[in-house]
Amino acid sequence: MSDENKLLHDFFNGGWLIPIIGGIGMVIRLLLDGKTMSYFEQIKRIVAAILCSTIAWFILEQTEVSSLTKAISYGVVGVVSPEIIAGIVALAKKFSKKPQDYIPK
Repeated sequence: MSDENKLLHDFFNGGWLIPIIGGIGMVIRLLLDGKTMSYFEQIKRIVAAILCSTIAWFILEQTEVSSLTKAISYGVVGVVSPEIIAGIVALAKKFSKKPQDYIPK
C-alpha cells in the first residue's frame, strides 16, 4: 500500500505536468493537421491525449528509464493517442468475436 501512496504522492508533486504535456501535444497536432473538426471532436482528442499520457506516466514512472526517454514517450503518447485507443478498441472487438483464437488451450 505504501508504494501506491508514494506513486500518488509523486503524481501530485510533479506528475500532474505529464497530462498537460500530452494535451499540448494533441493541441499542436490539431493545429498542424489542417483537418476541419468540430469543437466536440477536438475536445475528445485532447481528453484522450490527457488520459493516455496519464496512464503512460503511471506505467513509466515505475521503470528504470532515463528522464529524457520518459519525457519523449509522454509527448508521443499524447500525440498519437487517438490511434492508440483505436488500436485497443480494434483488438478488443477481434477478441470478443473469437476469444478462442487468443486463449491457448
